[in-house]
Amino acid sequence: MSILGIIFSYSERENLRELTRMRTIGSLPMAGKFRIIDFPLSNFVNDGIYDVAVIARENYHSLMDHLGSGKEWDLMRKRGGLRVLTPYGKSESGRNGLYRGSIEALSNNMHSFRRSLADTVILVETSILHSMDFNYLAETHIESNADITAVYTRQLNGYPTVPMGVAILRFNEENRLYDLSINKDDMSCQDVCWSTGVYVINKSLLESLVADAMAYGKYDFNEDIVHRLAGNLNIQGYEYKGHLLEVSSVAGYMKANMNFLNPVFREKAFQKPIYTKSKDSVPARYFTGCQVKNSIISDGCRIEGTVENSIISRNVIIGKDAVVKNSIIMQNTEIMRGVHLNHVILDKDVIVRENRQLSGHVTYPVVVEKASII
Repeated sequence: MSILGIIFSYSERENLRELTRMRTIGSLPMAGKFRIIDFPLSNFVNDGIYDVAVIARENYHSLMDHLGSGKEWDLMRKRGGLRVLTPYGKSESGRNGLYRGSIEALSNNMHSFRRSLADTVILVETSILHSMDFNYLAETHIESNADITAVYTRQLNGYPTVPMGVAILRFNEENRLYDLSINKDDMSCQDVCWSTGVYVINKSLLESLVADAMAYGKYDFNEDIVHRLAGNLNIQGYEYKGHLLEVSSVAGYMKANMNFLNPVFREKAFQKPIYTKSKDSVPARYFTGCQVKNSIISDGCRIEGTVENSIISRNVIIGKDAVVKNSIIMQNTEIMRGVHLNHVILDKDVIVRENRQLSGHVTYPVVVEKASII
């Protein structure tokens, strides 16, 4: 059995405000030195799957710069390897521009997928992060004689409700899917099977279903293939019980990062290595009088003030008497003397001048756009 991994580097349902105005969700920083795309890519590589395609839609320049040739993930290969597929080529329908849905994204890149020697495809979203055994998942898919295997979960690391916009899956006693609906309101996670955005399907069947959907002007994989054909296809469920992060909202992105400050969660998340683009930086410098508590401090930082329960990316300067709490500070940011930040997300290359104060809330963090001066 050979497997082709397909990663959607964007999300149709994300609402990350300023954070994705100039970038795709896959290139958002995570846990200091990583990007979101590193997690699904590393998941495939750790399971020995070296034929991986990343589908981009818009604002993908930083994503392509980060991925490069795929060398850091051992994906620079003669056969298979990493393919970054961008949207502005001419589609088979003759239409140029952005994809109208995940089906059109697959259709426009089907020529690339056909070149793969794989017979099984695993589709993965980037708005939900996990560490899944893809080989076992593919074996389960084949043994069950399923047309499609839909991966679902019943929990979310302490989140009380199912995220808005995700698919709610319903299965009968034989574990066969009979209904799919999109969550449009707060719904308790208890006893609800909600989609992780991971599907397994035979490549030839995927090609046939995508062509059929495009012929009828259907563009959404969940609604127009899984839901519409549930009665005709054998769609089996697979429950994922491991750790999981959902990052489609600003509050979810903040909470996902804060999970990495928990040593128990961090140990689970890094049981297998997470690979990323390597950068040569000097170690962080801690000056006399600084205080750092329960935080991740990346290389190249200068810490003169106080940092608590925060994640600090590379080359960040935190000035004397500055206080940063419950915040995410992205790379090349300067926080000057006397600044107070609480529940704040500072994007790259931000300057916060002396004695400024910014405070958000755990459910609605303050977001400062890239290259801003406060």
